[in-house]
Amino acid sequence: MAALLLRPLSQAMQLGDRVYQLIRDQIVKGSIEPGTRLRVDAIAQQLGISSTPVRDALNRLERDGLISKHPYQGATVRVFKESEISDLYELRAGLECLAVRLACLRITEEECAWLRRHQALGKAALTEGDMEAYRVYNQDYHSAILKAARNAQLTLVMESVLLQLQMLTAQTIRVAGRPERAIEEHGQIIDLIAQRKTVEAVKLMEHHIMSALRDALVQLKQVSELQDGNNTTTRLHSNHLPKRAKRLLR
Repeated sequence: MAALLLRPLSQAMQLGDRVYQLIRDQIVKGSIEPGTRLRVDAIAQQLGISSTPVRDALNRLERDGLISKHPYQGATVRVFKESEISDLYELRAGLECLAVRLACLRITEEECAWLRRHQALGKAALTEGDMEAYRVYNQDYHSAILKAARNAQLTLVMESVLLQLQMLTAQTIRVAGRPERAIEEHGQIIDLIAQRKTVEAVKLMEHHIMSALRDALVQLKQVSELQDGNNTTTRLHSNHLPKRAKRLLR
């Protein structure tokens, strides 16, 4: 059998991955707003690197569904249409309800105990007004239920739209009252899963996701009204990226 020959990874490839992760994370957490123009030359200059890894990163982000490219206009952070948001949340409701159904059958006592302990992190984040910590708590909560379902194909399907959903979640948690309602429902869902009450748990999860859809549409309307009022194109500037980004990428 012939030996497998692999070339060492180039620094440019490693740098491209880091640029991708940096911009992706800032988009997903909402630090870079929907509609923000992403100029290759501006980003490269901010980070002190060439334009090639930036261009590669933006191509990956487009495939992820996080940015949009337009002829003669370049790339912008994706602004979801109402129909796109509805499609994503309807799919999410189906996937998460299946995850809950399977988790009711397969979750362990240790996993239930972890979920209950994890609730304390979410409550502490809300008490402190730390919405980034709450966003991470929320992400980990849903991931834990998916893991408890123990279905690899379900996980693959969810991962295909996960970044887009996380991007939308970063917007919906800004809707007044949404985090408080959500965390209460989280606790109820944990109790129902632990008691193996499948029908009730699935029903509550469906309500939980579809109410998030309503809040996402409310947030879309508010953003649209704000953009109409400003009637300007936002450009990516230094405040959108972490101050230490240039050093971290080197």
